[in-house]
Amino acid sequence: MANPMYGQNKYDDGIAYAGAKLDFCAGYQGNLSSGGISVSEAEAVAALAAVSSADQGDSYAATLIAGAVNFSATTGANGTIHLPTSTRGVHLCLDFADVHDSGTNDLTIAVNGGALLSTGTTLISGGVLAKQAIGSATGVAGNTIETAGTASVPTSVNLIYTATAANNFLGVGSVIHFFCPIDGQWLVSINHVQQGTGATGALSVS
Repeated sequence: MANPMYGQNKYDDGIAYAGAKLDFCAGYQGNLSSGGISVSEAEAVAALAAVSSADQGDSYAATLIAGAVNFSATTGANGTIHLPTSTRGVHLCLDFADVHDSGTNDLTIAVNGGALLSTGTTLISGGVLAKQAIGSATGVAGNTIETAGTASVPTSVNLIYTATAANNFLGVGSVIHFFCPIDGQWLVSINHVQQGTGATGALSVS
């Protein structure tokens, strides 16, 4: 006998997906949970080191929470923040609670390498950044970047923000939204609040 709730479940899933997608496109945070994390400078630095050491605890501490408002409290050292598992319909955001401006160092937002548990040996893998242009239309070179690969086979797995000591285009209050249109791929939208003139800071991918 067919499940009488199957059609209703598909309808509900479709509504939830459409709502999350609209929130992402509009930059709306109101439907996201307040139970995200704040990644400190020390945690981002440790997560960068964990990329080569595969320390799951350090990776876990810097893995953003799906469906939630998360925060970056990094201030300028080379560091890594991880995205959660790339599951269709997931929306989350990363608010800049501080300015990444203590030097010309990279803040890498990594699609893979994060962890859902603080112990064990299983790291998130298999995700990519969908083919897209990412950034803000500021007119400043480096504020926008195109991801690598093709629409059918995207290949970028890291979004890298290289800051300078002042006047960065990603200042306090900037928000990066992430959304999975399909399993395994992330779309990215940046709403920036510039620091000073906003004339510096650059995006790249790898």
